[in-house]
Amino acid sequence: MKTSSATKYISVWLVALNFYLSAWSEAGCTEEQSRALLGIRNSTNGSAFADFDGKDCCSAIGISCADGISVTSIHLESDSAPSRIWYPNVTSLTVFGDLEELTLNGMNIEGTLQPFCQLKQLKHLRLIDLGDNKLEGIIVSCLGLIQSLEELHLGSNHFQGDIPSSIFSAQGKIETFDVSDNQLEGDLSFSIFANASTLTFLNLSSNRFHGNLPSSIFSNSSKISLFDVSSNRLGGLLSFSIFANASSLNYLDLSNNELEVETESPSWVPSFSLNYLNLESCNLNKKTGHIVPSFISTQHDLALLDLSHNSLEGSIPCQLLFNMTSITALFLRSNEIKGSFPNCSANGSPSLEMFDISDNHINGSLPKDIGGLLPFLEVVNMSSNLLGGNIPWSIGDLPLKILDLSKNKLSGTIPSSLTTNESPLEYLNLSGNKLVGKMLPNNSMMTRLECLQLGGNHLEGTISPMILNSPSLVILDIQNNNLSGEIPIWLYDHPRLVAILFRGNRFGGRLSRRMCRMERLQVFDISHNRLSGGIPSCLDNITFWKKSSSDSNYFPPDGRLYFWITANHGLEIGTSFQIKNNIYTFNGLPLRLMTIIDLSSNRLSGSIPSKMGELTQLLSLNLSNNFLTGSIPISFRDLKSIESLDLSQNGLTGKIPSELVGLTSLSVFSVAYNKLSGRIPFEQQFPTFPVQSFEGNLKLCGDPLPRKCSATDQPVRKDKSHRIDEKEGNMIFDGPVFFYAFVAVSYACGVWAFFGILLINKRWTEIYFSALDRCV
Repeated sequence: MKTSSATKYISVWLVALNFYLSAWSEAGCTEEQSRALLGIRNSTNGSAFADFDGKDCCSAIGISCADGISVTSIHLESDSAPSRIWYPNVTSLTVFGDLEELTLNGMNIEGTLQPFCQLKQLKHLRLIDLGDNKLEGIIVSCLGLIQSLEELHLGSNHFQGDIPSSIFSAQGKIETFDVSDNQLEGDLSFSIFANASTLTFLNLSSNRFHGNLPSSIFSNSSKISLFDVSSNRLGGLLSFSIFANASSLNYLDLSNNELEVETESPSWVPSFSLNYLNLESCNLNKKTGHIVPSFISTQHDLALLDLSHNSLEGSIPCQLLFNMTSITALFLRSNEIKGSFPNCSANGSPSLEMFDISDNHINGSLPKDIGGLLPFLEVVNMSSNLLGGNIPWSIGDLPLKILDLSKNKLSGTIPSSLTTNESPLEYLNLSGNKLVGKMLPNNSMMTRLECLQLGGNHLEGTISPMILNSPSLVILDIQNNNLSGEIPIWLYDHPRLVAILFRGNRFGGRLSRRMCRMERLQVFDISHNRLSGGIPSCLDNITFWKKSSSDSNYFPPDGRLYFWITANHGLEIGTSFQIKNNIYTFNGLPLRLMTIIDLSSNRLSGSIPSKMGELTQLLSLNLSNNFLTGSIPISFRDLKSIESLDLSQNGLTGKIPSELVGLTSLSVFSVAYNKLSGRIPFEQQFPTFPVQSFEGNLKLCGDPLPRKCSATDQPVRKDKSHRIDEKEGNMIFDGPVFFYAFVAVSYACGVWAFFGILLINKRWTEIYFSALDRCV
């Protein structure tokens, strides 16, 4: 009986214990922890932990647990970020005693780091990621007191001041330290990293650090594998020998500082094997003849090498192109490299995918078998060199996405191998050469093409209908060629065109109203052609000229070209156009901000449509050198974003609307050589415009022209909200003479009006005299 009772008691106890453990496991967190997660969900308006039911913490998205019981990781990124600023309750996070990783990257957090000092209560915390937020102030040293901390990510915030040396405490073991893209400053020459013996990943890029890099930096941090101090203000002579013993180093970026880097002296032997090396703008080897660093030949695992902007001399080293089989990206732009393209015998199979040697002095022809020599090329920029001859047929064998051969001396026609067979090209720039023939070969099929630039050649014929085979096209630049015919109607139905640059050709005909369907259009330059007829009155239908860029999503949905270039050590791809005799070039994304219409130097006639005043986002409007008549529309006062307005060399009449003085962004203005009359407005920025802006109008008067105005030469006034110049416009209304004259005239008008009514209306006369009799 006793044994049976004991057995039953133990069985009941085990069942209860199993039920309790099962319930604990199912809950996955304590009540305190559950409240903490609910607090985060509520404070982010449900954007974080939206699926959390208040019971099982471990089932919430962004939470990881050990054995399904204790929370070890909280991971929230931008897809969980609230729409408004978030101030997290850091105290509530301290209830997660087993927490090892805390990631709040891109969570729209504002404030300082001070509240996060409470995290030192968490004895197992090894990773803190607060990157890509809006945190500011200094980096607090208390984070160094978290003895278990191994990784600290604070990049892409607004931190200021210097790095406290105590962040790397003697008992600490920080391995990863990322404070990139902040506003930190201070002298890196000091012993900030004296105790950083455990560092393996150090990213200080895009800050304001200055001073020299101390030669001892790697003696205390010999385990570093990533070292990035790019885009700071570091200076002085740096010998590469300080990295000689950094045997773990595989990623090194010293670019865009004020350093003078010497790799050849003193002699040294590298113990590292780099995968990534960026020495752009490092004043390389000034004392040893601006040569390509010799140690690079020992780096057999190198995948990316950037030596741009260093005044390097000599020819393209064969070893870089053909003998380093691991290299996938090679950037040598903006140097002093000369000679022809190397004709070397390749060892192995070159894996080069990105090659930029633009802005050098490379001459001769491209290798006829370039498609076989470098078979994996996807991105090629050889612009601004001295290359001649024909574009080789074999270039069409390459899997090219981006090809820029602009500003060379290439001749012949565009090879059809480059543009047919559903070419993968996304960007093609052959402008500024001596190419002849048609605009595009027959049967061109570039379905992924987003930017086509063929300007500055000798191309003839009409606009190629092959453009219809490029539905993703955003930029079409064929300016300064010998193209002719009318602008085809089908072009205006293209779904995605943002920039049309047709200036300097022989296009004729009229501007079709169909162009008003191009809602995404932002740059339209057809100047210096032979177009006639009037300006379409429906331009206000073009959305982008009326709305700000933030309201428009006109780029291709995937944005492959623009974002891929920017994110991949990008080429400086851009386009050029003219504003008031000045050529402007806009590279990559800044084109988003450009809104330009240039119809100058054609044969356009008729009046300027008043609805053009509704194009409130327009930055530049050039209608000069046409046959336009009528007055300057008063509606132009609404062009609030306009910076350049050129209406010169037309037949415009009337006065310059005084309302234009409200265009405070206007910096370039010309109405020269028209038939305008009256006084020139002389308020706001108008006094800054030179005499050349108004000359050639025989009836214009006032500064800055020498012709003085008479009392009748008044500026146009249509809107009472705009003040007329008191000194020059109201002189005849000042003084007592005008006052008394006004009273006398008003009295006379009133008397005659009163008696005139009595004479006209007999009944009112009888009433008046009857009332007069009663008064008497």
